[in-house]
Amino acid sequence: MELHHVYVLVVGTAFLVSSSQFAYAQVDASSATAQRIDTYLSKQTAEGAFRGSILIGVNDHIAFEKGYGLANEEWSGANTPLTKFRIASLTKQFTGACILLLQERNLLSVHDPVSKYVSDLPAAWQPITLHQLLTHTAGIPDFTERPPAETTPSRVGIMPRQTLGVVASEPLEFAPGTRLHYSNSGYLLLGMVIEKVSGISYEDFLQKNIFSPLGMANSGYDTAAKILPQRASGYMRGEMGHTINARFVDMTGPFAAGGIYSTVEDMYRWNEALAKPGKLLSADSLGQMFAVYPETAAYGSHYGYGVVISLRFARLLYYHGGGVDGFASVIQRYPTDKLCIVILENLDPTKPWDIADHIAAELFHQPPPAP
Repeated sequence: MELHHVYVLVVGTAFLVSSSQFAYAQVDASSATAQRIDTYLSKQTAEGAFRGSILIGVNDHIAFEKGYGLANEEWSGANTPLTKFRIASLTKQFTGACILLLQERNLLSVHDPVSKYVSDLPAAWQPITLHQLLTHTAGIPDFTERPPAETTPSRVGIMPRQTLGVVASEPLEFAPGTRLHYSNSGYLLLGMVIEKVSGISYEDFLQKNIFSPLGMANSGYDTAAKILPQRASGYMRGEMGHTINARFVDMTGPFAAGGIYSTVEDMYRWNEALAKPGKLLSADSLGQMFAVYPETAAYGSHYGYGVVISLRFARLLYYHGGGVDGFASVIQRYPTDKLCIVILENLDPTKPWDIADHIAAELFHQPPPAP
C-alpha cells in the first residue's frame, strides 16, 4: 500500500499568514479559458498522463466540471463528475475536522496526550499530543515507508493497531513538536481516538457528522464489501506502458489516513463548508485547522490540521494531495481568490498537483510553475 504526499516548494518568499494581505485581479473563468483548460486536459488524457474527473469552483459556484478517460476499462465506462474515486490522503482533512468537532463538544482537547484515549502505547508515544499527530510533528515513523505495508495484510484487511505494530518497536524519529515528518501512522491513531471518544466507528462518525449534514451523498468510508454505483476502477501503467489493473488495497489499512471515497462535486461541497465558519466548524476551529504552526515548516510550506498552507503564484494556497494504488487526488483552494480546484484520478502514477497548478496558471494568466 502506498499513500503519497507532496509539498509545494516556495523559495526566498516571506510566508504571509492572513488572506487579507492579498488582493488580486478577478479569476478568469471565461469560456475561452475553459476551452484552453479542456484542450490541455484532453491532451494529457490522450498521452496517458491523466484520467479522472475535475471540477473548478469560482466565487461559490461551479465554473467547470468534466470527466476524462475511462472509469472502467473492461466495460468502457467513462469518468464523469459523479464518478466515485478513492481520495487517499485527502481523508486527513476529514479526520482533522472530526477531532475539531469533538473538541467543540468538549469531549477532548487537541492538547491532550493520545495515551488518554488509546491504551497500551509504546512509552515514547504516550506524551504525544493530538495536535502533534494532526500536524505530523509527533516523530512516529510512517508505516507506509516500511516493507510490511506492501504485503498480504494491505490486500485482505488489517486492524489499525496491527498496522501500527509495524513501527511500534522503533524509536521516535525526533523529539515530538520539534519538526515535521509526514506520517500516516499518526492519523491512524487519530482515527482510533475518534472511535474511542465518540463510541461509534470512524465510518459512522463521518456519515452522521460530515457527509449527511453537508449533503455529500456520494461520499463514504470505503470497504471491500460495498457495492458502489459509478465507482472507478484503479489502474496503473505496466512495464511496457500499457494499462493494467492496480493492486487491490483493503481500506482498513489506510483507515483514517486515507480510507474515504468521494466525487469532485462532493469534494467541492466539502471545500465550501471549510470556507464558511459555522457551516461545519466554528471560526475558532477553522482558525486552528488553517493556522501556521512554526514547528511544521517544511519545503517552504506549513501543515495545519490535514491541510498544507503555502504560497503559489504569490497567492495564499490551502491544499492537500493523496495517492493509493490506482488512484491520485488533489484539492487546492485559493481563499482570497475564492477559487477551488478538485482533481480525482484513477491512474497511478500521475501528478494531479502539477495539473492543478497548470489550471491555476491559466485562470490567473500566469506561466505554469516548474513541476
